[in-house]
Amino acid sequence: MKKIALILVPLLLIIGSCSKTINQKLIYRVTTYPDSTLNNIYIPDSGAYTLPIEVQFLSGNISDGVILSISGLPANVTVTPDSFSGKPSYIENFVFTSKNAARGTYPISITAYTPTTGTQTFKMNVTVIPNDCASLFWGTLSGSNACSARDYTFTATGANTYVTNSLTINNFGGYGSGVNVNVLFNGDHDSLSIPLANYGNGTILSGVGTFTSNTMIIYYTATSTPAGIPESCTDTLRLQ
Repeated sequence: MKKIALILVPLLLIIGSCSKTINQKLIYRVTTYPDSTLNNIYIPDSGAYTLPIEVQFLSGNISDGVILSISGLPANVTVTPDSFSGKPSYIENFVFTSKNAARGTYPISITAYTPTTGTQTFKMNVTVIPNDCASLFWGTLSGSNACSARDYTFTATGANTYVTNSLTINNFGGYGSGVNVNVLFNGDHDSLSIPLANYGNGTILSGVGTFTSNTMIIYYTATSTPAGIPESCTDTLRLQ
């Protein structure tokens, strides 16, 4: 009897250990790939946009799956697939398709469900914009510059270059009517960039930034300006 009892004790310990492993909760992270967080997105008012969602395994139950679904889309916008299930880590591409969707910013929800952790809801915004992001800034722009040695305001003009997602800003930085800076928009990541170039009137600069539906924030460094001095600035431009 003692031998049987001694054999049963380790068996019970093994069974108990396995039971604890199976019942562990899955810990995971949901982000927009390749970002480390869940970023807001910009989609065209008519067209398609692909959003890669990453479900990253952190710890816990390796056999637990995560079901993702997206809800709260604005009118005339659909998403495919409407749900997806897999064991993390995985990346799934959700394709938003729009047709004459009303421009604006809309809150949507990403719902994640697992048997061990239940339901979690993640919030993000979808902003519906024109197919050409640059068209958001065609017209008169009010500028506010915070530079390394001075702060000032100015007025500029955003002009159509007839190249999608490309904008020419005349009098960029208040450097004069002879300065025409080319700004390139990336609608996938609400970002923009200015290639390094000589843009006229003794102005050589480059920069990067972000944009919303009516505002650009540009961080640029000018190695040469009309005043003959270099400067680093944060330029905020809004459509009037």
